[in-house]
Amino acid sequence: MTQDIRKVVILGASGTIGSLAGGVLAQNGIQTWFLSRTLKGSQKGLAKAQKQARSEVIAANIICGDYDSMLREACEQADWILECVAEDIEIKQQLYEKVDQFRKPDSIVSSVTSSLLLEELPKGRSESFQRNFLSTHFYNPPGKMLACEICGQSQTDPAVMEYIADFCAKKLRRAVIPVKPTAGFAGNRIAFLLFARITELAVEHGVEMMDYLIGPYTGRLMAPLATLDLVGLDIHKAIIQSLQSHTHDAMHNKLLLPEYVETMIANGHLGNKTRTKGGFYKRLESGKFIYMDPASGEYIPAFQPHVQFVEKAKEQIHLGMYRQAYQTILDARGPEAAIVHEILATYIAYAYMLIGEVTDEKDGIEGIDRVMATGFNWAGPSLLVYMLGGRERAVELLRSQNLAVPPILENDTVCEKYTFNSGRFFPAR
Repeated sequence: MTQDIRKVVILGASGTIGSLAGGVLAQNGIQTWFLSRTLKGSQKGLAKAQKQARSEVIAANIICGDYDSMLREACEQADWILECVAEDIEIKQQLYEKVDQFRKPDSIVSSVTSSLLLEELPKGRSESFQRNFLSTHFYNPPGKMLACEICGQSQTDPAVMEYIADFCAKKLRRAVIPVKPTAGFAGNRIAFLLFARITELAVEHGVEMMDYLIGPYTGRLMAPLATLDLVGLDIHKAIIQSLQSHTHDAMHNKLLLPEYVETMIANGHLGNKTRTKGGFYKRLESGKFIYMDPASGEYIPAFQPHVQFVEKAKEQIHLGMYRQAYQTILDARGPEAAIVHEILATYIAYAYMLIGEVTDEKDGIEGIDRVMATGFNWAGPSLLVYMLGGRERAVELLRSQNLAVPPILENDTVCEKYTFNSGRFFPAR
């Protein structure tokens, strides 16, 4: 294992996560090669990295190139090779075969994947490659999202895991969360199940209404379907399909990809990456937004929903009355309230249910809290339990939704604490 990371190679530097994670490395004084299929692609990645931080240090520490002309030179010198290419196991493994020929025997190799099975990725590679191979799952954009889930596979040297976790925490100032080698790890496993259910509910209630009901006031800085536009609907589909294939739990039936979402992807409506076509939202030249209508497949004007309990909860949040706002939500009745109750209950139940499967049981809910807070800017599940009035009220909510109550929730003490500055997860909008 390498004793010091001074030089890093980014594979897939033309993409968003590769370029921005590489920018974080370069900003911290680490010589970084940006490699992709073409030099032009790597240079576009450099521009993205500079835009993220606007620092002259970034360009000074980045060398752009392509695989054909620079892969060997870069891998022979690199202490860490960070793979950020497309979520396709064949593409990754073909690249690993080349990397294995050129890398130093003690260099670390990691993937940013969370959706593919980590155990499968290094198969067929050298013993040294497998011993030094793991996942370092950065969240997008890494300049703002500090979470980094770290996970090894069966052949990973525990010392490599410990070293890279320490490096990411201390040198890169990441919030490191050790996770288990399951599809989606912790953050995506939980978030994308909720995204899937919300896309399904949008068929009946509409995009604008769903993002209004499950908006920032419910404990997230960005509404869910707006978040999927940021992520990209193609990425959403890849993660959902991976979770459908590789996870099996009591909520597996919620992992749906509605037909209208499939149609949007087929027609190129992928979100922010296809600005002229849009995604769930489409921005007009005037700056106003129109919304995808799942029924017709066309964009429709905003109607600016107004629901009494939502507006009252927002006003209470604006005044810093967070628990009172959640009491307002719990007391509300009607179809809109039922949707909010379902999503809140599902989030809490699923997160507590997965303790021990996606994170170590000894970490309790705190590991999941950290990844949701620093990877998605969502209030952690235990914080929502606190806002709802404590364990007993949360258990009542879960039972009202016919959800099994995880035993860990019934005995949890983390939810009794109000953490400093938690109000940042509850914008009054």
